Amino acid sequence: MLFPRAMLYIWVFVLGSTVGSFLNVCIYRLPRDRSVVSPPSHCPQCGARLRAVDLVPLLSFIALGRKCRFCGGSIGWRYFAVELITALVFVAAWIASGQGIQVVSFWMFAAVTIAVVFTDLDHMIIPDSLVIVGLLAAVLREGIAVWSGQMPLLSVAVPGTGLAVPRFVAGGLVGLGAFVFIRAFSQLLFRREGMGLGDVKLAGAIGAMLGPGLALLSFGVAVAAGAILGLALLALRVRRRMEYLPFGPFLAAASLAALLSPNCLRSSSSALYDSWMSLFGW
Repeated sequence: MLFPRAMLYIWVFVLGSTVGSFLNVCIYRLPRDRSVVSPPSHCPQCGARLRAVDLVPLLSFIALGRKCRFCGGSIGWRYFAVELITALVFVAAWIASGQGIQVVSFWMFAAVTIAVVFTDLDHMIIPDSLVIVGLLAAVLREGIAVWSGQMPLLSVAVPGTGLAVPRFVAGGLVGLGAFVFIRAFSQLLFRREGMGLGDVKLAGAIGAMLGPGLALLSFGVAVAAGAILGLALLALRVRRRMEYLPFGPFLAAASLAALLSPNCLRSSSSALYDSWMSLFGW
């Protein structure tokens, strides 16, 4: 049985790298408002249309020596990194999902988070199309859970009303509400936007996917990580005080960690909180 299992993991890895290749197209084209299907893949430097031999995930990058076969222009390492990261995350999602049909929703959401990281880093933009796919992943995950009997459709009680709503609805509202409040508070306090609308929409999709409790935990981790890195960059004079730091990558990474290993995220967050409190003798 060991050999068939290994072949299955290899298949998932190959699938992930192929999706990663498509994500590279999305990362490049979506912020520029270009179609991800037309025109076909081409070299951004010379415009030559790439052939199948140029598009084999991971392998073409290595075989071509990081250069375009037509013009000799260099190919950035990010293309290889996105394909490799996606492949590894797909394998992790396959394991985390219990290797059932629910993995499809995990893969969809993972692809969204990876694309968000790089589009926000490059352009400080989180395309609405990515948020929509994230929401679809949340609805799919909930639908599979309800269909398989893992949870009832109305699974989250609304405090003080005696009513209940689907988990993805409750989580989405919590995510949107939390970040609408943060956005409004930052504008009131600093007289400037502290968070873009893309972050608010992404938070709604994350809440829908993770549910209220786990979403709030991932938001807390994202805020803490963003604050720590921001302060470190200021101390190192890499970043100026009023310069924006893209927050989407922190949200995406924390939510992906929560999806793939919620127990690990909970225990790590608790340990870090206890360590922080002990510094002050609390």
